[in-house]
Amino acid sequence: MFVKRGNEFLSGVSLKHLEKFYEEEKNAKSKIRLQCAILRKKGKTLTFIADATGKPVTTISGILNRFKKKGITAKDAIKQKGQPTKLSQAKRTKLKKIISQSPEKIGLPFVVWTTKLVEYVLRKFFKVEYTLRHVQNLLKSLGFSLQKPRPEHVRANKALQAHFKKNFDVDLKRLSSIDMRSSFWTKAPSASDHTRSQVGT
Repeated sequence: MFVKRGNEFLSGVSLKHLEKFYEEEKNAKSKIRLQCAILRKKGKTLTFIADATGKPVTTISGILNRFKKKGITAKDAIKQKGQPTKLSQAKRTKLKKIISQSPEKIGLPFVVWTTKLVEYVLRKFFKVEYTLRHVQNLLKSLGFSLQKPRPEHVRANKALQAHFKKNFDVDLKRLSSIDMRSSFWTKAPSASDHTRSQVGT
């Protein structure tokens, strides 16, 4: 995207003010961004600014475009997304209770919990967005393990979806189109469960 040069660039900020921002700025990366803005304000080309700052032309273009869109605040770094927001203990307990039973119990037309279905629940019901890898780690920490589905799971799932299909939202339609031969989550047997099974033999 073309960025104007000279006084037309950042028309609401004078060269004098840009230079003052530059002098007062302590952050090294912000100073480089301001240097780019100052040189563009002076009418310099992208190639000239790239040579002056030692940055690629594409980087200079990106910096100047951010100034064009955001004004002087573009001198500051773009806030990076951090780790996903952690669920509170209360919400973790609620999630564990939900996935300890069939998805049907909460009105979802599926017979098993896949990673993508749990991700859907986290997003829709808990307003939290996790990557699939993070969902897997969360489920493991809650005591669930992955299992291979049996053919009857696939058949039951398709029958259930056919019954509820008219009530699907966009995300559920996407999930329903995925073959449910994906591994699913089930509560891992505890040590006490193992002991009871040995006693019963």
